[in-house]
Amino acid sequence: MEGTFKVLTIEDIVEINRRMIGEFGGIFFEGDRNLANPGSLDHILNEIQGSLFGHTPFPKLIEKAAAISWRIIVNHVFHDGNKRTGIEACRIFLELNGYEMQIDSKVVDMALNIAKNKVNFTEFIQWLDSRTSKINE
Repeated sequence: MEGTFKVLTIEDIVEINRRMIGEFGGIFFEGDRNLANPGSLDHILNEIQGSLFGHTPFPKLIEKAAAISWRIIVNHVFHDGNKRTGIEACRIFLELNGYEMQIDSKVVDMALNIAKNKVNFTEFIQWLDSRTSKINE
């Protein structure tokens, strides 16, 4: 899962949030694109694409996907729909890069556990890795 990769933009993730709220309910504030903490979203998207002083914080694709999801959920990037948006952004990011994430009721449990601080980031990466496989072409 290494090498070059396709990225999601802030606009992509805002649209994911809009879709999640539209599908499952909640409030979307149009004025600020529902962004409660826009700097946090901008930061993680920049962080997964580059390095800082020669250090790449998330060298593997699975780590990049996990970081997007984790940061959206933990940092409350949006006014509403952070758990749904974080998981869906992770799934779409993986799909864009040729991987499929298994979706079932355990995904909801994991999102809740992240929000309640019941799992750490390393555990989430391992969980996500165990549920991700290369898409057959």
